[in-house]
Amino acid sequence: MPVKDNQNFKPLSLADQVSQQLQSDILNHRLSIGERLPTEPKLMARFNVGRSTVREAVKVLVNLGLIEVKQGRGTTVINDSLPDQTMSTTLKKASVIEVCEARKAIETGIVYLTCHNRNATDLKAMTYYLEIRVAAAKLRSLDSYQHADEQFHEAIAKATHNLVMTNLYADFWHSFKLRFGEQFAKAELSQEQTPIHKNILTAIEQRNAQQAVYWIEQNINLLEQTVNN
Repeated sequence: MPVKDNQNFKPLSLADQVSQQLQSDILNHRLSIGERLPTEPKLMARFNVGRSTVREAVKVLVNLGLIEVKQGRGTTVINDSLPDQTMSTTLKKASVIEVCEARKAIETGIVYLTCHNRNATDLKAMTYYLEIRVAAAKLRSLDSYQHADEQFHEAIAKATHNLVMTNLYADFWHSFKLRFGEQFAKAELSQEQTPIHKNILTAIEQRNAQQAVYWIEQNINLLEQTVNN
C-alpha cells in the first residue's frame, strides 16, 4: 500500500541535522565529557555548512545541557545523557504565575541551605559571576547577561553541597531556560536588578538565611510583575 504524503511533514533544517549528528557523537561516547568539540572551521568542513548553521546547531546542544560554551576556552562536553523531559513538558503548559511560584519554592529552599553550607570557595564563585553579570548589564548584552545570571544562581545551588538540590535546580533551570529564559532575562535586564542580587550575596556571606530568602522572593516578585506588564 503506497505511503500517503504527509502535508505536515517538515524536513529537518541543516542546523538540526548537524546538531543530531553531534548529539549522536556525545550520547554514543565518540565525544567524551570534558572533551572539546572541534572548532567551527572543522565542523563547517565536516558537515559542509556555513558558520551560522554550526552556531545554531551548537546552541541546540547547549539548550539540551550537553555542552557548555566558554569564551576563550571553546566548547566542552559536560553531559553524555539527555535530561528527563518531564519537566520540559510540564513547563510548556505552565503559566508565568505557576513558574514563579515554583521558582520561589525551589530557590528559597536552596538559598536557605546555602547560607548554612557555603564555604569561602563558593563565595568567590558567586562574587565572580555577579561581577560578570553587572558588566554585562552595563553593556546591555542580553546573551552575556543571561549566561552570567544563570552561572550566579547555579553557583548558589552548588553551594548547598546537596546533590539532590543541585540536580533539582539544574533540571528545573534547563527546562525553564528553554521555555521562559529569554523572556525573563529581557525583563530582568530592563529592571536592572543588580542591587537585589548584591543583597542576596551579602545575606549569604553573613549566613543570614531569613534575609537571603526575602531577597530571592523580591527578585522573583519583581520579575513576575515585569513579565506580566
